[in-house]
Amino acid sequence: MDWNKVLELASFSPNQDCHIIIVGESKDGQPFCFEDNFAIDKISEDSITVCLEQLGVYPFDKLEHVSFVEFSFKDGAILYYAYVDLIGLELKKTICSLTLSLPEEVFQHQNRRHPRAKLTLRTPITLRVAGIRSLSAQKGVAFTGQLLDISVGGLSFVTSNRLFFPLILEFSFILPNVSQPMTVYGEIVRVTHFSNDSYRVAAEFRYTPESILQDIDAFCSNY
Repeated sequence: MDWNKVLELASFSPNQDCHIIIVGESKDGQPFCFEDNFAIDKISEDSITVCLEQLGVYPFDKLEHVSFVEFSFKDGAILYYAYVDLIGLELKKTICSLTLSLPEEVFQHQNRRHPRAKLTLRTPITLRVAGIRSLSAQKGVAFTGQLLDISVGGLSFVTSNRLFFPLILEFSFILPNVSQPMTVYGEIVRVTHFSNDSYRVAAEFRYTPESILQDIDAFCSNY
């Protein structure tokens, strides 16, 4: 599939999260392997710039040669991935910026099975940590966020609280034009910076009754 076709089919824009894998050779002749989640910063006619902000030392000073780079992102249930070239690398204190070539060919990990609703109305969401890797009898204190999109496979939201994989969360929310509140559970799969003081978090549903998933699927199909 060509890049323009992917842009027609998928949600792809600045501030969206993506995943980068870099494989090459280090200066001491050993294999160099690096992977992390980045946030898309800019998209131009011939390149994509992605950023990663974190504390600590980046390993790129050890990189001698790049063999290949994989760029990937998820849109609902579909994983898009492609080989790209590393055009530029810039390190500024805690920020790492990579400039990547546009992919020549893009592959899909699986076909889209469920429609996804990108919520245009403000939709608050209440969250609690409900376990780590599995549900626990104990639950954490409640905190809030803003629901961004949802499908029968999972959801994404923005919060000012720092979260990480593999926390299991309890989500409570009321979808637009739906009177009945919903409570579902999901496992965090990605966390990226959304702004200076907030994070975008993606989660896949776990331990959620089929009846609720059917209601979510019906909502997404008609939204």
